[in-house]
Amino acid sequence: MAHYYVKSEANDRGDHVVHSEECQFLPNEDNRKALGDFAKCETAMDHAKEHFDQVEGCQTCCPDCHSG
Repeated sequence: MAHYYVKSEANDRGDHVVHSEECQFLPNEDNRKALGDFAKCETAMDHAKEHFDQVEGCQTCCPDCHSG
């Protein structure tokens, strides 16, 4: 299981990006919301959608949830 976060600030496409705690691109503490511990990024994405309408998985740490 990994701990996941979602970036509070949307990117240029309007996506709030989901990251695992080990990601080299993990946003600073003041620009992220903790989602919790999950076995799969898909579950983390579902929780992120409770906070933001448009979410995307990080292509580096959550490639299974990155749609490109």
